[in-house]
Amino acid sequence: MNMKRIFLATAVAATALGAFADMPKIDGVERITSTRVDSAFVLMMDINASAVKPGRDRELLLTPVLRAADGSDSITLPGVLIAGRNRYFSHLRNNNIPAGDKMLRGGSQEVYNYRFSAPWQAWMDHSEVSFITTSATCCEAPQPVATTPAVRHDYGQPRLEYPVMNVALTGDSAITVEAKGSAFVDFVVNRTELKPDYRGNRAEIEKILKSIDLVANDPEAIITNITIKGYASPEGPYANNVRLAMGRTNTLKEYVQAECERRGYGLDAGVIGYDYEPEDWEGLIAWLESHEIANRDAILAIARDTSLEPDPRNTKIQTTYPEQYAFLLKEVYPALRHSDYTIRYNIKTGIDVVRLKEMFEVTPERLRPVDFYLVARTYPEGSPEWQHVMLKAADVYPYDEEAAINAANIYMSRGDLDGARPFIDKVGQTPAGLFTKANYAARRGDLYQAEALLQASVNQGYEAAEAALEEVRAIIARDPVEYLIER
Repeated sequence: MNMKRIFLATAVAATALGAFADMPKIDGVERITSTRVDSAFVLMMDINASAVKPGRDRELLLTPVLRAADGSDSITLPGVLIAGRNRYFSHLRNNNIPAGDKMLRGGSQEVYNYRFSAPWQAWMDHSEVSFITTSATCCEAPQPVATTPAVRHDYGQPRLEYPVMNVALTGDSAITVEAKGSAFVDFVVNRTELKPDYRGNRAEIEKILKSIDLVANDPEAIITNITIKGYASPEGPYANNVRLAMGRTNTLKEYVQAECERRGYGLDAGVIGYDYEPEDWEGLIAWLESHEIANRDAILAIARDTSLEPDPRNTKIQTTYPEQYAFLLKEVYPALRHSDYTIRYNIKTGIDVVRLKEMFEVTPERLRPVDFYLVARTYPEGSPEWQHVMLKAADVYPYDEEAAINAANIYMSRGDLDGARPFIDKVGQTPAGLFTKANYAARRGDLYQAEALLQASVNQGYEAAEAALEEVRAIIARDPVEYLIER
């Protein structure tokens, strides 16, 4: 017998017509199974000694090796030694079977149920089991006979990139903008009458009016509400501070309203309103939190103690820490007597796209989502200009699901999955959002998650998800184990 025939893989030549070759066979190896079971690699096979007859004085060692497809790692498994009669009994007498190897007598009726398992490692996702056969006699060193590829593993989920599906931006709610500021209008002690020329009042009142001017003269703005809120400092009786805060704020509001009428802004009645805070304890607390003075923490504790009424609270600071109170009264309390103003206005809608493009370059925060879409449509979809507009929309509207879908698609089309991730978290559960999440999962190689998301999208009637779902399922259904020898 030709010894190189034993335990060698043999193949029948292809026919002249180009038909495929028969599967190779490794003599003695039957019912081989190589697979991943949970988190373990498992190799099972039967070694039938009756199919191997090495000769009386020869032995063959069959050693399975699991090797990464890229050669980066490998495991050598326990071997099976099949020995002829004389070599078999020699090993028994000398008790010198290689550690970990199993010995069979060639030509006998013995069948060895080979079992091996090891923890699964990432490199095993793409790996191959080969059988290395060596031959030896009593007088010859082991000689390599063959290396036969037997099983190929492909457990790594391939990355699937199907086309992105951009969506129209439909958000068309009016854009409401706020302009805020603070003015320190001074009043005569214990009086509510406004004197525009008293101390620095003229400049402080002008702060409010200039802010209104800017909005009133903005061709895209429509003023919807102006609120002036007055604050008093904590010293003095609380009831009197209520009277002063309310009266002074109302006086200032009436002055501003009359000035707007004089300037011809045409504001509707009720657009300008007022509010008041009798004592600005929050302002005092904020100052103390950001400045260092003696006994600051103790004073802060009193200021925060809402179980005390305002008057006892102020008195407690004054009597317990008179030196610090004198400082606060002189240096801090005056700044607590202020008037905050808020101007709310809407941006006009129905602006032509030429003007929208001008606004996009200067004040993109004034555009509605639908306005961004109108600007983007003036460029080819997917072009750098189109992408620039859509990414700006996602920046201005970080919680708009449609804007997030397009931004995620842009980064995925660039191959930047890290860049897409923040937007994937915001695309929502709409059919298009689910499709986008599935696309991201597929590109990461998580086809099972992609399948679930696509199915949810299909359930909501999203036709674009149907073909992608079929493609994902076809890949998932493939057998990750390919046998290269007869089993």
